[in-house]
Amino acid sequence: MEKEFKLGTFSPYQICILLFRVALTFFVLHCISEALINFAEVRENFYQDFFDAINLDEEFNLTAFYSGMLLGMASFLLNKLGELSGKVKRQNWIILSRIFLFLTIDEIFQIHELFVIPELRQYVHPSLASIWVLPYGAIAAYFAIKFFPFFISQGRRMFQISLASGVIYVTGAIGMEAFNSWLVTAGEISRRGFWYEAISGIEELLEMTGIIFFIYGLLLELMKRKKNLSFKFSIANN
Repeated sequence: MEKEFKLGTFSPYQICILLFRVALTFFVLHCISEALINFAEVRENFYQDFFDAINLDEEFNLTAFYSGMLLGMASFLLNKLGELSGKVKRQNWIILSRIFLFLTIDEIFQIHELFVIPELRQYVHPSLASIWVLPYGAIAAYFAIKFFPFFISQGRRMFQISLASGVIYVTGAIGMEAFNSWLVTAGEISRRGFWYEAISGIEELLEMTGIIFFIYGLLLELMKRKKNLSFKFSIANN
């Protein structure tokens, strides 16, 4: 016997506004916690455990799982679009779905940090001290060029949303990361200081905002193909 749960009816706009409010709440909590640590010297273990859980610059914590969930949601919706598309376009949607699945795993487990090799920093510009921005930037440019015609073919609305969300995401993931690295290398801020953490928070907020905006576009695209979207959650008694 299965029991189904209905959470209600929501528009793509309502869903994405809710997702953004959660992301914004994490950002505000992150900044408040860093201010308390750096300016009020709050060090109690209880508070520190909470601060670690909502730190946007940490891995394998609450915020990392939320960001990973957003990427996973995008991967799921891309796969659904693939299922509803013809053979030619299906392949592109599926490839995009797999890319976002990899990004989901990367976001939670911070795979890109494996590319940070301190010995290479002396050979690059200070803004590229986080070495991973080089391979990831090149890969992002490659896929942007590869899928540019595909998103144009999806219509003006989907193309504009995809372009805007991509710019927002890359600005956060690569742009703000490079800016933060440059400030640290130039001695303007400390890697353990408030401003480094605040900029890292902006970086993650931009990433989540870009993903949420992309999810909005995917939901609209799905609704164009199926006027009513419904997702059921059920628990079966074996």
